[in-house]
Amino acid sequence: MIENGFRIDGIPTKERFDRWRERICSGSDFEMTSDHAQNFYADDHETEFGALRVAKKTFAPMHMWRNPTPTRDFAHDEAYQLQIPLRGTLHATWNDRQVASGVGDLFVHDISRLQQCDFLTPDGRTPFQHATVTIPKPLLALPTSHVDRILGRSIPGDDGVGALLTGFVTTLANNGAGSYRPADRPRVGMALLGLIDALFAHAFETDPSFPAAGAHRHTLTLRVQAFIQQHLREPDLTPGALAAAHHISPSYLHRLFQEQGTTVSTWIRTQRLERARRDLADPVLRDIPIHGIADRWGFSHPADFSRAFRRAFGTSPRDFRHDALRSGPH
Repeated sequence: MIENGFRIDGIPTKERFDRWRERICSGSDFEMTSDHAQNFYADDHETEFGALRVAKKTFAPMHMWRNPTPTRDFAHDEAYQLQIPLRGTLHATWNDRQVASGVGDLFVHDISRLQQCDFLTPDGRTPFQHATVTIPKPLLALPTSHVDRILGRSIPGDDGVGALLTGFVTTLANNGAGSYRPADRPRVGMALLGLIDALFAHAFETDPSFPAAGAHRHTLTLRVQAFIQQHLREPDLTPGALAAAHHISPSYLHRLFQEQGTTVSTWIRTQRLERARRDLADPVLRDIPIHGIADRWGFSHPADFSRAFRRAFGTSPRDFRHDALRSGPH
């Protein structure tokens, strides 16, 4: 699905809040309330840019909270969310910490530690509005332990990388899916992921508690990952070759990736699968057979590629390509 949305047009006034609550809270342990439930307003559209999802949500001020006795385990949710208020202020309780994020700020969290959230505007009546990005956890370059130190914080979005990312996300959210050809969306998603990685790295490295030894390891990890990105098409891209290219031992290389909660081989495979998925969705490459795309990204055995692709994305390469190209470029 490329675009998903919610509009109140055609929904009876008395049902609007319940419909919105069902959309936001269904399948979760969250509940919500609003002083405007009797005359509720909401508008939401979401667009997929490769593996990332960008949304613009506008809704009447409201309060959300999580059931203190949850029935669902959020600990294994596989995505982070980046929120940028465009109108109003977000007040959250995250991991027992209070945080406020205003217009232009960036608030990053995962749902597992979000306890409650108020979406407010100065007059209490004007709809709150924000842009959001949903980011699969395995795609981030920073180790999980480093990302944890960034989560639940409000990061300024008015300068440097923060300003670049805020402007980019806001533009994507305002434009919607209709402004981009299907083949462009995965490419735009890769650019967006690069900016998110840059912001996270900057936020971590400017943390006053960031140790110098950790800085060296982090810099080396990013250098290795950049090398991998440049050589993804080479089938002999192995941990041993990577270690030799960076003059470190294989065991030290493995420790660098273990700090991220992954392995060298898993990280390489994830990046290759994402590039292959992008190419399968590209109408310019529709005449290249699936085994050809697999081979160009380092998968020499088509059956192995198909199994890995299905495990990663829940569908076969053939079915994914068919669905992605069905509507054709527009």
